[in-house]
Formats: sequence, structure tokens, C-alpha cells
Amino acid sequence: MKQIRVTILLIATTLLLCACLDKPRQDFIYIVNKSDKKIDFQVLKNKQDSIFYCSNTGKTIFFGVESNSTFKLDNGDVYSGWDTDLKTLTVFILDGKLYNEYWQQPCDTIRKYVPVLHTYRLTLAYLQRMNWTVVYPPEE
Repeated sequence: MKQIRVTILLIATTLLLCACLDKPRQDFIYIVNKSDKKIDFQVLKNKQDSIFYCSNTGKTIFFGVESNSTFKLDNGDVYSGWDTDLKTLTVFILDGKLYNEYWQQPCDTIRKYVPVLHTYRLTLAYLQRMNWTVVYPPEE
């Protein structure tokens, strides 16, 4: 009886491990700024909004990327959830100089004076095709 339990446990473990191998594993995304000015960006998970996120306090959270440089956005294991809860990523690109002028202002003021330069709606297929690299300005 003990041998049957061990065999069942081994089979179940093998099936579980094989199923996990097919899941996309990605711990980071590169944001490449090929423009001649600094940009700031925000990434939202599963949001189809056309405006960027502001917290309950009215503050925004953006990351800066200098001109002609690359930012490695490391969100731990969040990009590995494509098979469960992660369907899309939305990336908002803003003018970095203008954002730096207004970042301490209320969100409505930032939205009024800092235009969104580009919005990316990213799926798993798009990110895999682009080798997990988002390039601004868009190359396609």
C-alpha cells in the first residue's frame, strides 16, 4: 500500500512539474527610450483605461528613462501570471521634463499639463515577439 502511495505521489509531482514548464517565465521588461528627451512611464496591469493611474492621495507614480537609454523594469514574478490573472499591460509614456515640473501637483493638474506621448496595450504575444522590450518612440 505504501508503494502505491509513493507511486501516485511521484506521478502527481511529475505532472505538476511538466504543467509548470509551459507557463511563461519573465521577471522583467525593458523600456528603451530612443528619443532625444527624457520620458517617464507607468505600467498598469489589466487596465484598459486611457488615462494614467493616480492613488487615493492624488499622487502619481512614474519611472524615468533618460534619453537614449534603457530601464529594466523588474516586478518580480508579476509577468509570469499570464496564464492566470494577467491579460494585458498598459504602458503610459509621458514627457519627462514636463512631468518633473508637475509631479507634486494634483493628478488633475498633471493630466491637464503633461500629455501622454504614447500608450501601449501589451499582450503576452506582443511582448514575446518584441523580446520583452518596449521601445519609445514606437518602431512599428
